[in-house]
Amino acid sequence: MSADGNSGRDRLLSRMGSSGLAVLLDSGSKESLVTAAACMVDECTRSTLDRSIAFVLDYSSEVVEQQPRFVVGDSKIDSSSIQLHLQSRLAALGSSSSTDVSASYKDGVFIEGSSDPLSGVVRMDKGRPSGDIKLSKSSLLLESQAIFSSARANACVWRGKWMYEVTLGTAGIQQLGWATISCPFTDSEGVGDASDSYAYDGRRVKKWSGKSQTYGEPWVVGDVIGCCIDLEQGQIFFYRNGTSLGMAYDCVRRMEVKQGYYPAISLSHGERCELNFGGRPFRYPIAGFLPLQAPPLDTSGTNKHGSVIVKAKYLFGCLQKLVQLGSPEVAAAMAPAERLRRFTPLPDEQFRVVGTEICKILCELLQQSSKAEYVVWGALVPFLMTTYRPGAPHDGHSVDRALDLLMPMLGQAYFGTIVLQIIECLAYGCRTSPLVLADSPFSASYSHLALACHLLQRDDFMVIWWKSDDFESCLEGLLTRKGPNKYDLESLIPTVWWPGSREEHPFSESNMRQIVIALSRAISRIEDLHFDLCNRLVAFDTKSNATGSIFRTFLQHLVLKNRGAHRNMPPPGLSDNSVLVSVYTVLLRYLSEGLDSTGDGHGSCVPFLHKGGKHSFPVSLFVSSDPCLNDFARLGGTYSYLTKTCPLSSIECEEVEWEESSMDKQETRYGHDAGLKKPCCCMDGGAGSIDSGNGKVLSKGLETRFSGSSNKVSETTCPLSPTDAERSYDGDMESKASSSGRVEPATSTASLLQKAKKVFMSVKELSSAVREEELLDKMVLLYHLGVTQNFKQASYHMQHQIQLMAQLDETDRQIRSDKTSVDQTKRLKEARAIFKEDLIDYVRQCTWYRVCLLSKWKQRGMYATCMWVAQLLVTISKKDACFSYVPEFYIETLVDCFHALRRSDPLYVPPSSLLQHGLSSFVTFLVTHFHDSRIVNAEIRDFLLQSISVLVQFKEYLVAIEACKAAEDTMAGALLSAFDNRFWIPVSNILLRLCKGSGFGTSKSSHGDSCSPFFQRLLREKCLKDEKLFASFLNRLFNTLNWTVSEFSVSIKEMHDHDHRQVPEFQQRKCAIMFELSCNLERILEFFTKELPQVFLVGPEMNIIRLCELVLFVLNHTTSNTAGELFDSTIKQQGQSLEKVNRATILAPVVGIVLNLSAATDPAGHRMEHDIARSIASVDVSSVATRNFQYLFDYDWLGTFKGDPSLARLSDLNIFIEKLKTEYAEARKRACKAEAELITRHSKGDDFELGNADKAGGGGELCSICYACEENAVFLPCKHRSCVRCVSRHLLNNQRCFFCNAAICEVCPYEEPLSPLSGGGLKGGDVNS
Repeated sequence: MSADGNSGRDRLLSRMGSSGLAVLLDSGSKESLVTAAACMVDECTRSTLDRSIAFVLDYSSEVVEQQPRFVVGDSKIDSSSIQLHLQSRLAALGSSSSTDVSASYKDGVFIEGSSDPLSGVVRMDKGRPSGDIKLSKSSLLLESQAIFSSARANACVWRGKWMYEVTLGTAGIQQLGWATISCPFTDSEGVGDASDSYAYDGRRVKKWSGKSQTYGEPWVVGDVIGCCIDLEQGQIFFYRNGTSLGMAYDCVRRMEVKQGYYPAISLSHGERCELNFGGRPFRYPIAGFLPLQAPPLDTSGTNKHGSVIVKAKYLFGCLQKLVQLGSPEVAAAMAPAERLRRFTPLPDEQFRVVGTEICKILCELLQQSSKAEYVVWGALVPFLMTTYRPGAPHDGHSVDRALDLLMPMLGQAYFGTIVLQIIECLAYGCRTSPLVLADSPFSASYSHLALACHLLQRDDFMVIWWKSDDFESCLEGLLTRKGPNKYDLESLIPTVWWPGSREEHPFSESNMRQIVIALSRAISRIEDLHFDLCNRLVAFDTKSNATGSIFRTFLQHLVLKNRGAHRNMPPPGLSDNSVLVSVYTVLLRYLSEGLDSTGDGHGSCVPFLHKGGKHSFPVSLFVSSDPCLNDFARLGGTYSYLTKTCPLSSIECEEVEWEESSMDKQETRYGHDAGLKKPCCCMDGGAGSIDSGNGKVLSKGLETRFSGSSNKVSETTCPLSPTDAERSYDGDMESKASSSGRVEPATSTASLLQKAKKVFMSVKELSSAVREEELLDKMVLLYHLGVTQNFKQASYHMQHQIQLMAQLDETDRQIRSDKTSVDQTKRLKEARAIFKEDLIDYVRQCTWYRVCLLSKWKQRGMYATCMWVAQLLVTISKKDACFSYVPEFYIETLVDCFHALRRSDPLYVPPSSLLQHGLSSFVTFLVTHFHDSRIVNAEIRDFLLQSISVLVQFKEYLVAIEACKAAEDTMAGALLSAFDNRFWIPVSNILLRLCKGSGFGTSKSSHGDSCSPFFQRLLREKCLKDEKLFASFLNRLFNTLNWTVSEFSVSIKEMHDHDHRQVPEFQQRKCAIMFELSCNLERILEFFTKELPQVFLVGPEMNIIRLCELVLFVLNHTTSNTAGELFDSTIKQQGQSLEKVNRATILAPVVGIVLNLSAATDPAGHRMEHDIARSIASVDVSSVATRNFQYLFDYDWLGTFKGDPSLARLSDLNIFIEKLKTEYAEARKRACKAEAELITRHSKGDDFELGNADKAGGGGELCSICYACEENAVFLPCKHRSCVRCVSRHLLNNQRCFFCNAAICEVCPYEEPLSPLSGGGLKGGDVNS
């Protein structure tokens, strides 16, 4: 270079002939750029085509001048020189890759039935399994049909380092490892249960060899477990997804030749896994370990015995460079300096010449049937994936060019096989690809799924795949999404935060938000592809199949296959749960966001779930003999029973119709029609506004949002607000509106469908192809089969998270307390560390479920689904015959879906709006059917009752129930009727909540607005109006309360018998539960003594006597001497279950009952017929009751219920005690007088025989049941006698005689001895009089 640098630079530019490079050299560092340009000059001396071909064929710059030119003349390519070069290059690769491993196979592996271990095929031995194992896919896919099954492979190893892989299809109890031929396999023993076998079980996180030890990590579905054995060092290792779990065993003894260790598997019932011994490339190969089945060698042409996979990778590498010459996607990913080194794309003619020579040799490899699968999995699919690019922008054009070259040359005989192997490989990748935070948003199954969606745009690929036997299983694989375990979540969510967290770094709210957004985007991308894939199935059309039938058939297959998933012991062969969730999500998006959710403007204006006006549903979906649904129970019984007992006519099977808002009051109507208030599913952004899904809020109606205009989601996320409601860290999860949210045009649904060939329909035709009501039916069922358990797990984790947060706060408070000693502080800090660790795990689990299940668009769809299904059920319930055919899962899905929305965090809408703004029909269905006799399954009615029990705990939901006309008309009576042996617990919980605020220590002022005067009035009016119903309810209430108090007293005695030993937790829980139930029932009884005192104080004395007996029983077991000491010992027991057991809770209702009845007057202001003080004195004439009531008066109520206004009534209790003492004195006088009369009669020789109950005559005898009253009633026809009080109580629950068990037809007053001749004196009322 000259001194000034200009002349040297000019000469370089002249040689290179580049005017564009001059601009680059003039800017920046001259020295470095001129040097770079000088390096390019030598390459530019060759012709443009020669340089491009040299790049494609992987020539090195050092030897390029020695190679012959490929271009003859100006532009003609010499194909023979290309062929010669490829052959020589493959020969060199074959020799360099021919590292001799044959000795290892010949000296270390024995394959039964094969003389040459290099060519033998390793599979599971069909002839010697234990139990019942289903083998498929060349005996490599195993599924246990028995309780416990075991099997070995047909090969063993005794020298060297070997491995095989197990891909988990389920994540239950499986024992994977190695076993000798002598290891016994039985129905209870398998791999690892004997000392000469070694196994790993990720479900129990243990290793097994005669005995178990903790080892490894918990596994999940889709994990690939590498089982490695090193017989040189005597060691066994296990790997999970390529990560070592550590050395499991290091004392593995050596074995004799051909008598080594067999790969062996033990599976519990329903467990499934797929084995790879080397017939395919390993998913996670481990360095130094060989597969049991030797990789195939190339036997084609003259170059034999080279590694087939090395040659295939080289050829596919050449093909990739060829098709990507000039690719804009590749250029966009290059650095600026690299773009200068790009090579010129070959013209079409030259492109076909070079590509044909490469594909000829590739076809020779792929046409060897024994090696084709290995080449497809190890070279072809990786080539397609790298060419297509793992993330956006995808290079679909280059993939299409490569396939257009290669696939026609394969021939019809091999084309279909290769296509199916490609799809199967991609499906396997979807099953096994974990989500990695660093790769977000193009992580997990995205890259495999995106390529599959692209390939299935080709009609030839789609037709071949659809006609294959493995179509359903491959489709399930593509729809699978691999979940994380505890340790995976640690890497996915390294930073955690929770509301109220005071932890220091790295517990950062902002970091947590960013992680949640990244995970949400990754999940959203995969869901987009699932939607695209199913769109292709719906649009797929052939001459032999109606449009949409492929997708419909797959849905039926999925339901039929998983119809037992809800059972306590599911059958084998079920799909992975993520498949059900994925298909449910697709259907939800179809129905909630529209078939045209890409926003291309060619779909329906308003999605199905958001349509207003008249709705209809075909009853035939419930009545048809669809094998998918026949196994599911109906509200009226089984399907076979209903078809025999109440078959429906053709008229009854017609569609049911209703107006969307016809079930609401005029002033509270919500719907999708114009002029109506919009329901919550259209108000994501706030009152009267709609969330567009891209961070903007549309103030217009739903029609505007779905009017066909494009509403693409921006790639840029909205700024995060640090002051979101309740400071929830996942409130900004990506929300999908009517757009898929995909920004790369090459992969959007609209452009894909536009590019599709004639076998695909336009989106505009899809609505008529698949009936949306049928999709709704399948979506509801899939929610029941798959999604429900996810929400149950999410609820479980959420509850534990809340509990641990409370425990952590309480521990921090105790640590900060000045009263805590040093030792206590140390123990508290240790406990705090445990609480914190558990809380972090639960926060991660809850975050994962929120990201996967509760994005805004899903919540919107779930709410609309609840509206639709609730209105359907309310409408069809008016037709008795049709209602009986409704599947039970409709109710279960409706209730569970609503409560999933209610528990969502962050909340979808405020609680005050959730029920009132669109779900009034849901409330109507709950309150009118929890006691519906047409629902024969008591568990369904209990499910509805439990739902009401939850809702009435919250004021916002209680207001919605109070506003429901059906609740006002029927709920009070239905609750009283439903209080029976089966439903008394949920009914008592509901009644307790409705009656809250009226008891002693629980006044309205202390509960604010939580009481319900509305339902209290309804209950009072119903009881007065229907005396028979209330009498029956009161009898069951007394019986149940007697039982719970008795069980509580027994539990106290059993716990006391443990002396100073630790009381078992279940015993403590039983005691606490019985205590709580007793207190709740006492509160209900207290409410009725306040609202309806005349029931106890007017008329027959049976009610007041039973009430007094109950009060005395409670007092005797909580306050007096020995029983009181037992109660004290219970309270002092150390256990979390007994924290709420205290005297105030169980005694306060007793005080309220006594005060209510002692101060009661009848409505006319007259004196009551009975008096509680007198009744108590008649029940117990001892002085113990007086002391017990004095204990009540002296109890520290002021400290327990500080500030409660009801404490002002305590002075009335003292007045009652004085009156009680007077009544006791009178009762003792009466008792003494009666005793004196009896003695006098006996001394005069009267015929008196105490307790002679079998005698038909002899008046004046005492009742042989209570020994307190004279016999004054006789039973007919058996003529036994007792007092009226005893027989009246007995007849409440039993219609048979005390003594002879004969049916009692009539009870008559007894006045004089019966005459055998006349039968006189046997007159009386009805048996219930």
